[in-house]
Amino acid sequence: MRARAVTVAALVAAALLAEPLAAVGVPAAPAAAAPVAASVTAPAPVRDPALDDTVRWQSAVPGPDLSRTAVRAQTDRRVHRVDVAVATPHWMSKNRAAQLVRDADVDALLAKVSAYWSKQSGGRIRFVRASDIERVDTGDGSCTTTNRILKQVKRGGRAHYGADWMTSKTRGPGKREHLVVLFPYLRGDYPGGPRETDTCGGTLGLGSMPRTAGRDNPGGWTFSLFGGPNGETRSSRFSHAQYATAVATLAHELGHNMGLEHSGVGWCTGSVPDRTFTSSRCGAVEGLDPMDLMGADFAAVGTTPLSGAQKKRLGVLPASDVVTVTKKGGARTVKLDARTRSTSRPTLLRAVDPRTGQYYYVEFRRPSGTRYPSLGGIPWRAARDYTVAYGVTVSRLGRQGSTWAYPGEHLIVPMGKESARHSNLRKGSSFTTRSGAMRITVRSAADGVATVRVTFPRP
Repeated sequence: MRARAVTVAALVAAALLAEPLAAVGVPAAPAAAAPVAASVTAPAPVRDPALDDTVRWQSAVPGPDLSRTAVRAQTDRRVHRVDVAVATPHWMSKNRAAQLVRDADVDALLAKVSAYWSKQSGGRIRFVRASDIERVDTGDGSCTTTNRILKQVKRGGRAHYGADWMTSKTRGPGKREHLVVLFPYLRGDYPGGPRETDTCGGTLGLGSMPRTAGRDNPGGWTFSLFGGPNGETRSSRFSHAQYATAVATLAHELGHNMGLEHSGVGWCTGSVPDRTFTSSRCGAVEGLDPMDLMGADFAAVGTTPLSGAQKKRLGVLPASDVVTVTKKGGARTVKLDARTRSTSRPTLLRAVDPRTGQYYYVEFRRPSGTRYPSLGGIPWRAARDYTVAYGVTVSRLGRQGSTWAYPGEHLIVPMGKESARHSNLRKGSSFTTRSGAMRITVRSAADGVATVRVTFPRP
């Protein structure tokens, strides 16, 4: 691994927040907040500080991997090693912190997160604890800003890697290795609780991100709230949100460690037809996809599946699960299984616009178990303007050089109150790409199978 220096691309704050009135929401909007439609019309990328929880790594001067070489000489690409530090806030004794976040709780958390990623990756990714759990003091215990969270992360990393491990002159997590810093909640501070933003100002998780996505990428670090006074006496601690929430939070942040951007929506203003939308009229609203792990799944209702487009970026989606349609092959009708099923049919359609070369990803999303008792709990900036629903979705990944989205950002397109579009296409509805060179039509969507027709209209 190359030594790395940390840079913050933008001031980042809470990624995974919660709203009392919603199953998977965020705190109420500040009184002075502007509506979303007005905030995304500029061509510059839109950054919602309530959702952007990534801190991007910038590679330092190339050099040899000098970090714990013998320990990290891994040959199994499926294994990701985890070093854990548990924070002891200044208001809590070490004995008290040890009671609230036991070693057994940490291992249970990692086991659940590993099981999730193993299932989503078809056994290609799993996480194992690689060292003793370190318990560190937090100094003043503050974690209300990104910079203060970074201080806690640095303290946790110092216990494993030595002083100044975050700088380019020393060493941090190596290839397929992750530092996890866990911070206990205060009493009543959990999604839906009476003091849900007290501990870290509402932040549940923060994670670093390499420049490119892939399961074999260098690792990174994550910060996550986990455990606390409310759940301490329960026979099954993970039945309480102060423990259970961390499963989705940590799974999400580890996704960032492997290079995944957020999943959200491309929010476009105006009432003109789809194909006349331009980047100057659209913006990326991060995280507004509660059905994707990398979206606004705030863990209160479980850990949502990973989208097919994200799986493909990581290199864990089997070739049999993907079908690609291009103009060269002609118009085509494709049957897609819901991504929660497991049959011989594909679950992801990639349709290539012949004029722009852009890929459009099509999936059929259906309810999985009882994960979503309500889909009304979407972040406040869009709660009145659109709804997220199950059905056939069309999405894109942000491209290099994009003026309105991060490269790799997964966005349902286009959305917006004026455009009268929603997160899904029902039977009989269609979507025409902005160039007008490709149309995606849903012919049926029922019983776990969707039939989608891709055509290439004449100019």
